[in-house]
Amino acid sequence: ALDIEGLGEKTIIEFLDLGWIAEPADIFRLSQHREALLGREGWKEKSVDNLLAAIEAKRTPDAARLLFGLGIRHIGNITARDLMKRLETLPALATLADEIIALRASIPPALGEPEAKFHARRDKAIAEHIGIENVGAAVGHALADFFHEPHNRAVWDDLLAEVSPPPFVVEARDSEVSGKTVVFTGSLETLSRDEAKAQAESLGARVSGSVSAKTDLIVA
Repeated sequence: ALDIEGLGEKTIIEFLDLGWIAEPADIFRLSQHREALLGREGWKEKSVDNLLAAIEAKRTPDAARLLFGLGIRHIGNITARDLMKRLETLPALATLADEIIALRASIPPALGEPEAKFHARRDKAIAEHIGIENVGAAVGHALADFFHEPHNRAVWDDLLAEVSPPPFVVEARDSEVSGKTVVFTGSLETLSRDEAKAQAESLGARVSGSVSAKTDLIVA
């Protein structure tokens, strides 16, 4: 998700096997192992220094990409951007999760209430509290479940001690696609998928990851 040049799957596996990476934040502490890495087969001074420089360059990552990279259930690339467009900072996201945890605890089932009706009532309250179009209760529950786990909270705090994502702000201007929902599909020839999404959002459009009844435009 962070697209760190030189840190591909094979390299990640090597570092995992060596015990150099156990949590995401350990990526940003790999410089501690520079001398040991220089002694390994296939690694030269230039390649090691290039990798460490590429890692350092990602200490101010895009907040939405960082959130997507954590692999929280139901929070894909598009949902991560939708969340960050409203919340702007990752600490604000953690605050939202805490609010949902408290909200869930404050809504008990009514006496004799069918379980399905209780879940629907609670999910409606969670979705309304989030207040973001196309971000429903499933995302709210996933956030609450993630931050409810002490281990996940420790991973989160550790990572944010190593990186400083700037506020996520999308400046949009009025255009012919303002307010429309756009889906990109297939291979784009002149720019990356992320660049295309960013351009569409800067024109006031909303980018979705799949076609639905709400889709206005498909770019194939």
